[in-house]
Amino acid sequence: MEQLQKAYSIFCDESCYLQFDNSDIMCIGAIIVPDADLDTYKFKLKRIKRQYGILHELKWNTVSRTHLVMYDEILRLFFESSMVFRSVLIKNKSNIQAHSLERDEYNRFYYSVVERLIRFSIRHNSDSANSYRIFLDLKDNNGKIKLASIHNELTSMIGTNNKIQSLQNIRSHESQFIQLADIIIGAITYRARDLNGSEAKSHIVSLIEELSGYHLDEGTEPGDEKFAIYDFQPKKRNG
Repeated sequence: MEQLQKAYSIFCDESCYLQFDNSDIMCIGAIIVPDADLDTYKFKLKRIKRQYGILHELKWNTVSRTHLVMYDEILRLFFESSMVFRSVLIKNKSNIQAHSLERDEYNRFYYSVVERLIRFSIRHNSDSANSYRIFLDLKDNNGKIKLASIHNELTSMIGTNNKIQSLQNIRSHESQFIQLADIIIGAITYRARDLNGSEAKSHIVSLIEELSGYHLDEGTEPGDEKFAIYDFQPKKRNG
């Protein structure tokens, strides 16, 4: 029997990814949405924001107590929906001695993490008939160069794969799903860095842990179809 092809869109965001950010934590995450449900969830996310008078993009860095009820609604919508979350969490970025690497070396490390995330994201449904469009929020001025490099890395690591229909840069203000990913990975890095200076952010961390059933600074169970954190530990470099 011929397999029915399903199309998915993968929206990727990143936190603490810079080479010289003085953080030992790094997280790259993705929201995966069935294309059949894209318009529905885009509308619902926008509607929740408008209900609370939010017309601008949501960002973890600007989370405050004022709109906690809105964040609760958005996160509960995610956990009740067909959307899926995947992430790669690195807790010991210092093991690669990022500060001493040449830029090209660090970029190769970064690309390998993105590649792991994309592999991890498409693996949640092993049906070979499925196809994927990938959108990345690349925040620096070298977005086009990084995108081309990531595409090359994916081609060499995954091989020529018609599962991946497209790979393109997107700005966070253009996508409700990138903004959702930003909130979730922001919560993961906040927990992993053992921060507690914001009551609002701590509330969001606690809510996600309650809804997911996981501590956000730990890897999740293999095979979890809804919410997964891949705990990636790079080896310590010699010298």
